[in-house]
Amino acid sequence: MKRVIIQSCLNICMYFLAAFFISSIHDQLQLFQNDPVSGTGFNLTLDFSIILPILLVAIGLSITGYWMRTDKKTSFSKWSSSTTEFSDQDEREEVITGKATRTSYVTFLITLPVLMISFLFYAPLMATFPNFPFYAIALVLTAGTLSYMTAWVYYYQK
Repeated sequence: MKRVIIQSCLNICMYFLAAFFISSIHDQLQLFQNDPVSGTGFNLTLDFSIILPILLVAIGLSITGYWMRTDKKTSFSKWSSSTTEFSDQDEREEVITGKATRTSYVTFLITLPVLMISFLFYAPLMATFPNFPFYAIALVLTAGTLSYMTAWVYYYQK
C-alpha cells in the first residue's frame, strides 16, 4: 500500500512540474517573431531552477520505485521498462489493481468532458491564464491518479 501511495504522490508532482516546465517554455519561446528571414529565429532560455525539481522528483521516483518493487529479483533495466503501478504480489492485489484501474478509467471519463466544457471559455481563460491547457491536462492526470490511489487503498483495507 505504501508503494502505491508514494508512487502516486510522486507522479502527481511530476505532472505539475511538467506543466510548469512546458508553460515556462511556452512563455519564453520566441519563434520567428517579426520576420522569418531577419527575425529573432529560434530563441529558448531555460532556468535551472525549473529543471532541477523535475530531475530530483524523477530520480526520487525511480529510486523509491526500485527499492519498493514487488519482485526483488528483477534487474533495474527490466524493472524500469515496465509499469510499476501494476506490479502485484498475489491474486488479491491483482483484483485490487483491476478495481482501482476501473475507478481511474471512470474518473477520466468524467473529467475529460468537464475539461472540454471548460475549453468553451478558452478565450477568456487564455486572457487571464495563458498556460491553462498545460495545467488542465495535469489536473486530468492528477484526478485519474488520485482516484486510482484512493480506490487502491480503499480496496486494500476492505
